[in-house]
Amino acid sequence: MEDDCRTIVLSVLETVAAAERVDPVDLPPLSETLDPEALNGLFGPVSGDRAPVTVAFEYCGYEVTVDGSGAVTAEPAASPASAAATAPPAGADASEEPLAD
Repeated sequence: MEDDCRTIVLSVLETVAAAERVDPVDLPPLSETLDPEALNGLFGPVSGDRAPVTVAFEYCGYEVTVDGSGAVTAEPAASPASAAATAPPAGADASEEPLAD
């Protein structure tokens, strides 16, 4: 990570706030979405042979991803309506071609 004193939670809040163009204190509490202590714990100092982890979750309308290096990205989350429009029908194999009439 860039700075051991900087927490992942702070990075998440700053990243989403920048995307929203608001101050981080104006965002809803991250604890309403996930356990901030657990998130910080996942990306704390590595001991032993722990494999790198990537965590993704939705917060304030963004798909937030924290990768093993501690880098945080926030992309607009797909709205339920647009996700439903592009998703295959339930039980369908997305790899199958549509049947011809």
